[in-house]
This record gives sequence, structure tokens and C-alpha cells, in this order.
Amino acid sequence: MNNKQADKSPISLDYRDRNVVISGGSSGIGLGIARHLAALGARISIIGRNQDKLSAALSTIYEIAPDAAGYSADVRDAPRITECLTEIRRTRGEIDVVIAAAAGNFFVPAEKMSPNAFKTVIEIDLIGTFNVFSAALPLLRREDAALLAITAPQAQRPMANQAHACSAKAGIDMLVKCLAMEWGTHGVRVNAVSPGPIAGTEGLARLSATPEIERFVRDATALRKFGDVEDIARSVAFLCSPMARYVTGTVLDCDGGMRHGNFVPMQ
Repeated sequence: MNNKQADKSPISLDYRDRNVVISGGSSGIGLGIARHLAALGARISIIGRNQDKLSAALSTIYEIAPDAAGYSADVRDAPRITECLTEIRRTRGEIDVVIAAAAGNFFVPAEKMSPNAFKTVIEIDLIGTFNVFSAALPLLRREDAALLAITAPQAQRPMANQAHACSAKAGIDMLVKCLAMEWGTHGVRVNAVSPGPIAGTEGLARLSATPEIERFVRDATALRKFGDVEDIARSVAFLCSPMARYVTGTVLDCDGGMRHGNFVPMQ
């Protein structure tokens, strides 16, 4: 080992002393990420629209991190998101990691979708992600600060009854790449994780309404199984840690190979 190598500090998934903010952290994948990073030592703040869900989520995080905090806000409300992040920065210190996990979705044919329905998903998923990241930028610690969005395979694979979600997620993928180019000079990395079918989530429940559809969705993955929230949380933990300090503008597929479109039935 040369001297240059010896001078480098060990890199790990230790999140102690790291201030992490998660929008959409009161349920589903966002809550799973919050609990996982809390277990790694992070100081957790979650943002959610529904106060009852927010309180319930915090009660589960307190089991791991008694200093967790919650803030009620809708990601579509840019001024309120700025207020929340500013308060987090003032009371809990410089922000190291911001994760945009809020999402809205439902299944409907495009010909039956109202303009307002289409607009709502775009506003929550795409504009909401931009609102969170834009508000966070001036409040970040500039030593390996990380922004991460939760996207979906629909960003790349068209799906029937999902024109709104496909459009929103495709926008998130490109937003991540553009912000990575612009904000890299600030010392900020911007990435995304794209979950496939994740057991126990509302998204999978809506996608797999019958046992036959559930089998079809499972068989659409190369691994022939559903993932779980911990799979996504581990991917997020890696990308937002110093272990990925030279990774930015990347969308990490954590989907069991679903993006490859393997629809061969199990034998």
C-alpha cells in the first residue's frame, strides 16, 4: 500500500452523524428507507402529507432512533417544503442526504383519464421531486452531500393504464441526470433507485389484483421473485454513502431484472 492509499479514511455504510431527510417517508418504501438508515445511525427527518400516517410512521422509527422527527407537508407545495427543510437545517444541523420518495399512482386507461388526474401524478412525482431537491440545495453540507429520487421501471418500459406514471417517472430519470451535471460543481451527487415489484407495498397490491396477475408479474422478473423494502433501502444506503462517492447521475435498477422484460412462464 502506498502512502496515498494509506492516507484514505475507511469507507463504510456508517451513517452516524449524518442528517437524512426523506419526503414520502411516512409509508411504504420511504418508511422502509427511513428505518434502515436509522438503524445505520442516521439522524432521520421524514416529511409526509397525512398527519396520522406521519405519526404512525414516527412511532415505528422511534424504536430505532428516538431522535427522529416528522414534518407535515405536501411535496406539491414548494414554499412549505422550503419551510420544512429550513427548519430541519436550523434545528438538526446541516443536511447530508435528501431522498425524494413521495409518489402517487393509480391504474386507468389514458382515454378515461382526466387532465387533472394526469396533472396530479406529474405534480406529486416529478414536480414534487424537483421541489424537494431545489429547496435542499442551499441547505446541504457540501462534503459528499447526496440527493436521491425513487423512480420506477415505467420510466423506461411503457405500461398500459400507466401513461401518467410512465411520463412522471421518465421525467424523474432525466431530472436526476440534469441535476447531477449542474450540481456536481457544488459537491452534490444526484442519483435514483428504480424499484421493481416490491412485496407488501401498495403499488404491488394494485398491480397484482388476482393470483394469476401476481404470478405473471413475478415471472416477469429474471429472478422469478418479488423484492422487499429492505432490498430498496440497501440500494439507497449504498448510493447515498461515501462508498458511492464517485457515482452520480445514475439510475440503479433494483427490480430483479424486470426491466429486461423476461416474460417466460415458470416451468
